[in-house]
Amino acid sequence: MTGSSYLATEGTEILYGEQKVIEQVLQFVSKTTTKINACVDRTRPLLAIEIESLKKCFIDAKKREVRLNYVTEITDENISYCKELMGFITELRHLDGIKGNFYISDTEYIAPAIFHEKGKPASQMIRSNVKEIVEHQQYVFDTLWSKAISAELKIREIEEGLAHYESRIIENQDEIIKEISRLTADSNKLYTCVSAGGMQYSYNYFFELNKKLVDKQKKGEHEGIRFISNINKYNVALARILLDAGIQIRHVKNMPPMSFGVSDKEAAATIEKMEGGKKVQSLLISNEPMYVTHFTTIFEELWKDGVDAADRIKNIEEGVESTNIEIIENPRESLKLASNMVKSAREEVLRIYPSINAFRRQVKIGAMNLFKEITEHNVKVRIIIPSDERQIREIVDEVSFALPQLDIRCIDKSLETHIGIIVVDKKESLIVESKDDTKDNYYEAAGLSAYSNSKPIALSYASIFESLWKQGELYEQSKVYNRMQKEFIDVAAHELRTPIQPIISLTEVLHSKIEDIQQKELLDIVIRNAKRLRRLVEDILDVTKIESNSLNLKKEQFNLNEVILNTIKDIKASKEFQYSAKIIKILYEPQQYDSIYVEADKGRISQVIFNLISNSIKFTKDGDIHITISVIEREQAGYNKNNNIRQHVVVSVRDTGEGIDPEIMPRLFQKFASKSFQGTGLGLYLSKNIVESHGGSIWAENNADGKGATFSFSLPVTNT
Repeated sequence: MTGSSYLATEGTEILYGEQKVIEQVLQFVSKTTTKINACVDRTRPLLAIEIESLKKCFIDAKKREVRLNYVTEITDENISYCKELMGFITELRHLDGIKGNFYISDTEYIAPAIFHEKGKPASQMIRSNVKEIVEHQQYVFDTLWSKAISAELKIREIEEGLAHYESRIIENQDEIIKEISRLTADSNKLYTCVSAGGMQYSYNYFFELNKKLVDKQKKGEHEGIRFISNINKYNVALARILLDAGIQIRHVKNMPPMSFGVSDKEAAATIEKMEGGKKVQSLLISNEPMYVTHFTTIFEELWKDGVDAADRIKNIEEGVESTNIEIIENPRESLKLASNMVKSAREEVLRIYPSINAFRRQVKIGAMNLFKEITEHNVKVRIIIPSDERQIREIVDEVSFALPQLDIRCIDKSLETHIGIIVVDKKESLIVESKDDTKDNYYEAAGLSAYSNSKPIALSYASIFESLWKQGELYEQSKVYNRMQKEFIDVAAHELRTPIQPIISLTEVLHSKIEDIQQKELLDIVIRNAKRLRRLVEDILDVTKIESNSLNLKKEQFNLNEVILNTIKDIKASKEFQYSAKIIKILYEPQQYDSIYVEADKGRISQVIFNLISNSIKFTKDGDIHITISVIEREQAGYNKNNNIRQHVVVSVRDTGEGIDPEIMPRLFQKFASKSFQGTGLGLYLSKNIVESHGGSIWAENNADGKGATFSFSLPVTNT
């Protein structure tokens, strides 16, 4: 279809002629009320400045508080136009080599179909309001936007000649070779750490280039090449070739899990093994200083503990093998080795237990006595155990009482693993697999073990330990704070609860005995606010019960329709509703579902319905609140699929209010998730926990017509 009129229905069309294209862009910008996302090549900012009507349209849109996001390629040629453009849009970002040209709003997408020449308006334009097309192009824009950098930074780079830091993932094999060659040629020093296969890869594609760097080193123009790899009998000949070429090489048996190269300016890394010199499929390359420093530090640590290639080659040729790692299959042997390691400690033993059960097993076989022996010789012992307080407090207290020299710290139980770690003097380490944590016997529970006297590996595990140790400290602090907070809230809620009911009762008695209308109105205010305070206290106490797993349900069979009708009747009868300035209708017509029975806590389900309707009233100025009920199959019943009952009943509360704020939506059913000054944000949190404790689900969404929101919950049906 063709033309220039606004699309009345969903569809896609093509416009012809420069004038119609410009008119369409103006119309698109003028009618948009929320946001416009623009993606254009480097010639398009010129048009936004030089076409006066388009420039004015953008300025007017900004005045209307329309958010204008614009991504383009900023260059020396268009920098002045981009600077001016920044004055009348919301945000401009730069992306190298961008080719896209399109605009997108919440409901419409427009893009040139054909160009006359760069810097000139298009002669044909596609426009569409098809939902799928708009969503797809929005995804494309979001992807480009996330990769782009701020215009201010790019302009500063151009004008001040600053370096542009970036990290990229390259997945083209030839491009990877090209980039590694460039990194190598531009280097003043070059460190390379690769697997055995990586050594062959480096020789296949970069050997001649490396020889040139060695020649530059001889002339004092380069600091040289250092090479780390695992030299074995299969690649010893290749290692000799590199060594003879003037490349410095050291052997490391336990190589890191990735291969990398780092110069004074850039770093490149891959996790691929490159077996047989196979080409790299994916490469991370970065000139960001933190990456360069990180990989340089790793290399220098490995280099420091590496074996000179000449010595390694000699050992291989003479049949002498050095070993610094050992896999132990027998749990008795690994236990013996662990004992010897601990006894040999001179400064410190770091121990991470995978679980509380693993710690109990160690206590049972006497490991604490071993720790006691070494602490008497001033060896420091620190222990980390993932566990919750209820599980561990008694046993930790017993151990701490008997061995006060031990420093034991708990971390969050969610950090339980299947691996235990021992690090001695940050020089050697032992990793013990927990094969079956349910076993009481250590030998039945333990699996494989791995011993290493590699200092870099021990330091790595020590670093992990220190991170967990600090986390444990924060965990303990947060537990104390949470406990104090819960105790305070619980006490405060109970203290408030005691005087509230007498206030309400006595005020109502007083209200019934006086006749003065103004005095009655004042007492109404007291009663209304006292009841609000009572609801708040009850909500706080319910939250405390939920978080302490003490929310008891008194289940019975009842007709859900009757509960809904009674709840609506109570709300309508309340003075808050009757004396409200709002004009709101609560509509509910069960029709075909006269009797829907559920087995649940009647009071709690009534509380959920009350909360949802009250929530809708709060956010609806004037309008209707529709309550509907339906019976559906289990697979359709929200998000909880764990209940085996085939049919579920769904209760929905639909309003015509202001809808759910996008900022609140992701945490809607969490505690205190509210932007309203009228509520605490506890009602939906309580409703979610009540519904889920019944095997149901609760969810919410903004209405498709843009007016209000719908809250729904499902419950298993007993009999329909």
